[in-house]
Amino acid sequence: LDCRPRLRHDRPPPPAMHSAARVARAARSLRPRAFSSRAAVVRETEVLVVGCGIAGCAAATSLARQGRKVMLLSASQDPLDCNSYWAQGGIIYKSPDDTPEDLAEDIHTAGAGLCSDDAVMQLGRKGPKSVEELLLEIAKVPFDLAEDGSLALCLEGGHHKARIIHWGDSTGRAITEYLQRAVINMPEVQLVHSAPVVDLIMEDGVCVGAQILREGELEVVAAGETILATGGIGEVYAHTSNPPSANGDGIALGRRVGAELRGMEYVQFHPTTLYRPGHRSFLVSEAVRGEGARLINAAGERFAFDYHPMGELAPRDIVARMIRSEMALSGSPSVNLDISHRERPYLEKRFPAIFKQCLKAGFDLSQGGIPVTPAQHFSCGGISVDLTSQTSVRGLRAVGEVSSTGLHGGNRLASTSLLEGLVWG
Repeated sequence: LDCRPRLRHDRPPPPAMHSAARVARAARSLRPRAFSSRAAVVRETEVLVVGCGIAGCAAATSLARQGRKVMLLSASQDPLDCNSYWAQGGIIYKSPDDTPEDLAEDIHTAGAGLCSDDAVMQLGRKGPKSVEELLLEIAKVPFDLAEDGSLALCLEGGHHKARIIHWGDSTGRAITEYLQRAVINMPEVQLVHSAPVVDLIMEDGVCVGAQILREGELEVVAAGETILATGGIGEVYAHTSNPPSANGDGIALGRRVGAELRGMEYVQFHPTTLYRPGHRSFLVSEAVRGEGARLINAAGERFAFDYHPMGELAPRDIVARMIRSEMALSGSPSVNLDISHRERPYLEKRFPAIFKQCLKAGFDLSQGGIPVTPAQHFSCGGISVDLTSQTSVRGLRAVGEVSSTGLHGGNRLASTSLLEGLVWG
């Protein structure tokens, strides 16, 4: 793959549009029985974007600003049903004395030395501008502010500087809602919901669109370029912080047409999900530890600094392993996360969703520790792409968690995923 960096406007032109009739014929060759009873409905667009999370919306926004016609697909009835919506902690921006090199050092450390330096530097150099243009200027996301009116910055695990901006503990929700609202109002963008992709369509070695399922019928979308932004793989695991829609379908679609995969063995487990037997895992944000929460074992001892000099703020893979170690030593199914030294009004304001969810489960953050255990959280690998999101298949790009940019290496640094979606989108 050509991994030389290109500016967004320097992307190579997409393959020429194949005629809708040719694309329909190619689709029939995939599933002839499905099309035997009636002619397939054929839609046409310049660019087909599959997925409505931050990466898909960023891609659609950037393309629409270039005057390109975009069809934005959501497999769900509600376009907000995506991984991005559930991101809690925040998104990397920059601290007053930050540099791309400072951020790069933290990313490389978290990634166990397996990150692509070109990808890391692209994120560091383009990240702040992407946040400003797409989230602050276009989407107008109302991030939390400090007392002086500037963006409030917080610290998260693995970071040596406070560079994370947030909206309470529901940053993904705010970003997704405001960015979707902005992109859907662009005249160049057509949103189609309840339309899962069944197959990508290939013609002469080029991806020329996709088959989608609409109201029980297969339809064909002919596209000059197709962008997968389908999210993660959490539903493959018994315990995950992801929503049920994160089922790995984008990786399967890409693999079927020959797209190269990379780093699929690198799956991140988030250290702290609320332990509730018989219930789906609920994420307790990295930011809780960033605000001083302590990990306590079954003997009532704080243990994180026994494993790493950064304690609870060590990279996620290290914290997850130390928790598993303590659980194995004690035979307990969880450890406690304790932030009860902070006052209740502060916790209710800083972590409103987490505080409320814990109360529903019978735990009060302000009164003592809550039981937590690691769960699958993020796929660091995926469809291999270069710095312009191009896959090994002509006409097919991939952005967000479905892709592998080389940014994360063996383990993702906190709050890089949303920014990766913006930059590569």
